[in-house]
Amino acid sequence: MSTRHTGTGTGLRTDVRVEEVGTLRDEAGLGTTPLTVLAGEPGCGRGTVLDRLAEELTPSAKVLVLRLADLDRALPYGAIFRLLVLLGVDRAEEEPARRSVLAMLARVGETMPTPETVAKIATAVFALLRTQTPLVVLVDDAQWLDEHTARLVSPLLHRCSAETPISVVATLRIGAGDDMSGSPALRAAFARLRAGGRAKLRFLRPLSRAQSRSLLTGLVSALPNDGLVTELHAAARGNPAALTALVHGYRSAGALRIVDRTAYRVDRVDQPVATEDHPLLRAVTEAGGGVREVAETMAVLGPLGGSAAGLAATALGWREDDLLVTLDKLVAERVLVRDRDGGYRFRVPAVQDALLTGIGPYASRSLSAQAVQAVWSGSATVSDPDLVLDWITQAGSLVDTRRASAELLENGKRVLFTDGAKAERWLHATLSWVTEPPARTVVLMLLSAAKALHYRAAEAGECARQVLCKHLGHLEQAQAQELSTVFITGLAARGDLGELAEIAAGASPVLPEDPALMVINRAYALLLSRRWIEARDLLERERAVWTGSNHITADFGTMFLAACGVVLGDTSQLHTLVAHPELWRSGHLPQYSIEQRRFEVEMLLQLGELQQARRRITETGMSIDQLPGPNRFALNYLGGDWPEAMELARRTMLGGTDPARPLHSLLTQCAIRILGAQGWLARARALAADSRQSGMQHTVDHAEFTVLNLLGDTEGADALLYSAARSADAGGYLLGTEDLWADLARSALVRNKQREGEHWVRRAARTATQLDTARAHQNHHLARAAVYREPASARRAAAIARERRDVPYESAMTLMRAGLAGHRPEQSWTEAYELFGEVGAWFWRGRVRKLLRDNGFAGPGRTETTAENERLLAILVAEGLTNRQLAVVLETSEKSVEGRLSRLFSRTGYTSRVELAAAILTGEYLT
Repeated sequence: MSTRHTGTGTGLRTDVRVEEVGTLRDEAGLGTTPLTVLAGEPGCGRGTVLDRLAEELTPSAKVLVLRLADLDRALPYGAIFRLLVLLGVDRAEEEPARRSVLAMLARVGETMPTPETVAKIATAVFALLRTQTPLVVLVDDAQWLDEHTARLVSPLLHRCSAETPISVVATLRIGAGDDMSGSPALRAAFARLRAGGRAKLRFLRPLSRAQSRSLLTGLVSALPNDGLVTELHAAARGNPAALTALVHGYRSAGALRIVDRTAYRVDRVDQPVATEDHPLLRAVTEAGGGVREVAETMAVLGPLGGSAAGLAATALGWREDDLLVTLDKLVAERVLVRDRDGGYRFRVPAVQDALLTGIGPYASRSLSAQAVQAVWSGSATVSDPDLVLDWITQAGSLVDTRRASAELLENGKRVLFTDGAKAERWLHATLSWVTEPPARTVVLMLLSAAKALHYRAAEAGECARQVLCKHLGHLEQAQAQELSTVFITGLAARGDLGELAEIAAGASPVLPEDPALMVINRAYALLLSRRWIEARDLLERERAVWTGSNHITADFGTMFLAACGVVLGDTSQLHTLVAHPELWRSGHLPQYSIEQRRFEVEMLLQLGELQQARRRITETGMSIDQLPGPNRFALNYLGGDWPEAMELARRTMLGGTDPARPLHSLLTQCAIRILGAQGWLARARALAADSRQSGMQHTVDHAEFTVLNLLGDTEGADALLYSAARSADAGGYLLGTEDLWADLARSALVRNKQREGEHWVRRAARTATQLDTARAHQNHHLARAAVYREPASARRAAAIARERRDVPYESAMTLMRAGLAGHRPEQSWTEAYELFGEVGAWFWRGRVRKLLRDNGFAGPGRTETTAENERLLAILVAEGLTNRQLAVVLETSEKSVEGRLSRLFSRTGYTSRVELAAAILTGEYLT
């Protein structure tokens, strides 16, 4: 019935304004209030609400939609002409009367009508409208209504009654202070109708945080992280158009990334982000008359409060009175808000950011320099001192560079550990002013540290390269060692295998030629190349060289050798370090002591030794917050807080994995297991596919094996098991194989390969002997129990599991399998069921319920069973499984699946798999 003008609309998801649409639908449907005005600021989604309202009203009424634009104001009776054209579609019998009214409008349109003429036209138009009741007319952007049509609004709608149900819903843009816009005639008509109880005014307020989250979910097709929602909701001030533009801008700038169907803000991109055109921005960019120049100037100088207007006038060469007139225009257009101190701020921060990105480089430097000089001279103040430092970086040589470099260096150190993006920005600017080699070396080292601390390994490595190549003579031996490791880590992050191989061979034009440093650097390059055995052998062979070096080099050697032991199956060196911390040569220095404690905790967590790791944390007085993300992930994964574990896993993946740390590979493995255990089988497979290049391939293959097994692809699952075994053997890995051998043994039994199963039991026994961990021992016992049908072995595995109830998932899996091997099935499965519940392993809870039921044991109550079955079914449907796949996964028939789905849809009200999947994605699905 109408065509939307190009460029209008916000892309707002139709279900974001459900409440507002429902209210308008009910009021328009009743026909008791002839006019409802829906007012809101540009970009708030007024037109989109009308679209949804039209959809909902069409089945019960004739709906006509008029969309107006600025040009419509110039055509007398233009809106009535268009309304009558729409009214005449498919109504040939009324054509003569309609043509008569159109002819009358054409005759009287050239002059302002008298009250008598208005009444005559209103009577004629109403006669046409009443023949098509119930009728709803939706008018978008009614502020553009022409003066002649506006004079008809009141007399037309005063004629409406219960017998002639006609409703008009008109959207209107508000000005400053929520004032209605539009012609005087329109405002007068509304006032008369409202006074007579025939009109209502409703405001379309900014989105709530929950609504912003819903809109974001639709825009990115992923669940937005809380931090992202908070930032974008604040930047857009709940304006849907601004929020939509921000999402596009963040994506273009690389500031938004999706990990495991969750959208995150990329912290390293923290400068203002450019946004695409939207109504709030067009109020500036299309205004003319110097409005844009003033707005851009205020985007820079606005934070200076009451001093900003005077400074802006000086910068633009304007009289201050003229500038204030333009500022008043921007206030009227709802771009700026006037503060109590006489200053101005942007109503929507995203508009300010968009303007900042559009300022030319010279203007940006000049305005920033003016702001800095004002603050330094004391003529202006700013509430955020960090903003002054950003102005300094923009101003460059236009300010006192000696003072500027001193302030940037001091504050770069201040935020080194807390805000990597600011530290990098300020230290980079300092570099351009510091020329003396010793001072430049200090800045480069700080810059490298800032990048390394905040997971920008490749860039940190490049900074380290500059220092090692140009300023090596200004470094102490320990500093050279630290920078060497940063440089080598950067090569691995970039995937520069060629240069890593050169270093591993002892041939690097960049690194120091000191014999001890060469050994450690070669060993580190070997570790990053996944050549753990060679690294261990080199460190053992050259022990006398590196142990006699400086404290830092010696401790790196100790750390690398202990790590090799854990990965390759010798934990003795790790336990010696834990028992005798004095073996760390630099342990008396706090900055190194904390890294050594972190290393010990990390190694213990990799081995599954949660109690020991917690004890070590307590003994050393560390807080959990002092641990890196992967370590905190392992604590939460093992301890059973899986929601927090997955959040940490995604954040770690967001920052990029560290190939030097086996824990990163184990993190991926455990994240896949969490997803699989909860029924997120497609997500688990996607994560496995994205992690194929990880350092310990056998851990990823083994984790994906479980997923394929659940899907009934036994052939593919077995192929992954054998791939994992080959990969582990090729790298010499024992770490991460503790339960691999047990799964291979069980697989062999399924294929009736007894001798092969016995082979894998022997492998499990050797691993348990070498690693000597609870995890390795319980898996060895499970393998024996399955292959040799030994109840005693099952009992021993269960005993270990009960001692490790603080590791609920691993203990639950062990108890479930011990029950299958004949150890007190009812007790073991009941305990497993409870432990699976602690971590939210819905899939395995379902399997255990079935085991209890199939074996005649008492299980959970019907209500709990139904709720959890529906939750799991909904997740599996959202993962895209067909009915046949659902039957395999749930170990039931396709007919049973059809019945379950029918009951699920009936109870929840969802009508399709797509609706259900969307509800699961947004978290709106509740059992």
